[in-house]
Amino acid sequence: MIAKQVLRSVLLVVVLGSVAIWANKEFQKSQAEPTAAAEETTMPAVQGDQVVMTYFISGGRCQNCRKIEALARETAEMDFKQALEDGRLVFRIIDVDEAGQGHYVDDYQLTAKTVVLSHLVDGQEAEWANMSKVWEYLGEPQAFHAYLADQIEKYLGS
Repeated sequence: MIAKQVLRSVLLVVVLGSVAIWANKEFQKSQAEPTAAAEETTMPAVQGDQVVMTYFISGGRCQNCRKIEALARETAEMDFKQALEDGRLVFRIIDVDEAGQGHYVDDYQLTAKTVVLSHLVDGQEAEWANMSKVWEYLGEPQAFHAYLADQIEKYLGS
């Protein structure tokens, strides 16, 4: 009789724990920011060099993921304001889980959330770089900015 009550209590705890985990996941999904589809950036037609800075995301986004986005955007807006305004630099966010966006995983050999800088010459991609060290520089904003800025300057021919 006691064994039956213990088993019933254990099963109840397991079921309630599972429901709590499911509810937490659903809550986190509902709190997610708009996806890249909502932030789709129109690519301006530019002659010569252009850099497209893309922050590729998938699934849920942790605090560090949001920090990478903020630091990358800050680098573009603070260090390359004129290039952003004249379309020589484009910042965008793409969720590879969105319909039609999965090809980027293969195109850029993505294995995690990351920033990819793509160098376009007269509208054609000439080269690209996966800036995967953004994770290493997350706690050092100046190093983070310098890391991205060096590659952007190289591509823009500055």
